Amino acid sequence: MPEEIGVDMARMKITKAPNKLVALGIGSCIVITLYDPILKIGALAHTMLPSSAAGVESRNPLKYADKAIDEMIRKMKAMGSMVQDLEAKIVGGANMFPSIKSKAIAMGEENINAVKKKLEKEGIRLTGEATGGGVGRSVEFDIGSGVVTIRIKI
Repeated sequence: MPEEIGVDMARMKITKAPNKLVALGIGSCIVITLYDPILKIGALAHTMLPSSAAGVESRNPLKYADKAIDEMIRKMKAMGSMVQDLEAKIVGGANMFPSIKSKAIAMGEENINAVKKKLEKEGIRLTGEATGGGVGRSVEFDIGSGVVTIRIKI
């Protein structure tokens, strides 16, 4: 029987088919999914910040998109995946308060750009995205099919 596994903010989970990974309430955060269509292995990270390069120490490196992607790749390789087989989809990066202009409010766009740059650097194909805009989203990632279903929160 398939299991539905929740992934909280600043967390990452990995599983095999026929399970599903679910992340709720994504605003400016980015959800990154990595999928191995050959082995039917998938990982989902719910990241908050674009890069660990800012020098801010954190007890949880999964808050950062770059570190989360590194960990996803490491764990998927440990389960037999090869980087060249991986496909990525990303969701989030919304500007939840478009009338307010500040660097903190532009975090969604920074998250989107950082994730795309990191995926390109790692040689992982971005096969789909639902990013930007001004609405929150929730994500369900079906590991059996690789399909990512998005629900928009208005």
